[in-house]
Amino acid sequence: MARSAAPSIEFLVTPRFEAFYALYALTSSAPSPLDPWKEKALARLPRDFERIAKRVAPVSLFWPLLADALQRTPGEITFEDILSTLQEMPADELKSNILSGILHDPGTVKSLVTGKKSLRQLLTSDRIPGGELLGHFGLKPYSTDSHSTSAMVRLLSNPASFRDELALVLNSFWQTGFKRDWAALEPVLRDESLQLKDLHESGSLEELARELNLPVAVDEKAGELRPKSGPTIKFDRLDRLYVIPSGFNTRRWWARYETRPDRFSVYFPIARERASPNNIVEAERKPRESSRPARGSVDAESVFRALGDTTRYAIASVLARTPTTSAELARSLRVSKPTITHHVQALRAAGLIEEEIEGGSNRLSLNRKTVAALSDAAIEHFFSSTGDLALVTTRKRKSEL
Repeated sequence: MARSAAPSIEFLVTPRFEAFYALYALTSSAPSPLDPWKEKALARLPRDFERIAKRVAPVSLFWPLLADALQRTPGEITFEDILSTLQEMPADELKSNILSGILHDPGTVKSLVTGKKSLRQLLTSDRIPGGELLGHFGLKPYSTDSHSTSAMVRLLSNPASFRDELALVLNSFWQTGFKRDWAALEPVLRDESLQLKDLHESGSLEELARELNLPVAVDEKAGELRPKSGPTIKFDRLDRLYVIPSGFNTRRWWARYETRPDRFSVYFPIARERASPNNIVEAERKPRESSRPARGSVDAESVFRALGDTTRYAIASVLARTPTTSAELARSLRVSKPTITHHVQALRAAGLIEEEIEGGSNRLSLNRKTVAALSDAAIEHFFSSTGDLALVTTRKRKSEL
């Protein structure tokens, strides 16, 4: 029997899960490794935030569930994409996406969305699929007075109102501080993404899974992913596997979405200590002691990693000669616009991109000052006798495996 080819892996940096996982951390009463960040984030929220947020997420566990609303939107998306996708989403798709995260049974979800079965009939049944999870969402035992029941009734009966309130809460959270948090985290996560990509290129998917402690077992010989619960996922059923550096996924959640009949995409948001949001708080409290480069300086490691990819090096070469839009780059390099966006964001995070609005278009150019300062920054990076060494290798010796 032929061995199944390993699935294609993409390494992304996106707030598509981060915003929802951050809201879970913010609203959960359980002790969390993110409590220093949580204390700061709670202090900046508007007074009515909790009241409005509880209308769409009566219990904190709803927030990772609500991230599933975006399951039909693949890959790397911005926060603006998150809002526009929600606002333009058809009502039945919104209901199906969110309910599938609770029920995990397409037939049951369809019966609710089409009105063939009422929420009351479903929640009072003893044979509901995945019924053991409903207590965690506040839906079992069934009660008309339950805030969770009320939220699900509004989702089913008035999805447009539910969608608008969800977008309102997300935008309020973003504008009152999470936008700044994400701006501080994104460069760290992009650097982490480059390191993970290097790690994967030097070894197998099984090795990557062990290194990252993924919440699934990988069996390349059998050609499958084996979750701790739920059905096995065959490699030949995977359209795409995404690995996403995360600052907020301390619960090690992951997502599997059906892309077409019997085909799936899988997302693994990976939280590592280096990208903890608590570091933002420490940097604000002790700016002089921060290990991050001062404003205007060059992070040599980030620049080298950014330019180490052949596509990004080609983009930098083009931008060094003439200011160019992302669309023009996609055409000249014959790659997709999302691919260009991904690589431009990595170059931007390393300080290599300058931008200027010209004739309604955003024209990009290579930051000459960053390139000019790179030599001195590299000398300081390699020959400094102080500071911690980043001894991360991209290839393991056989004896170490």
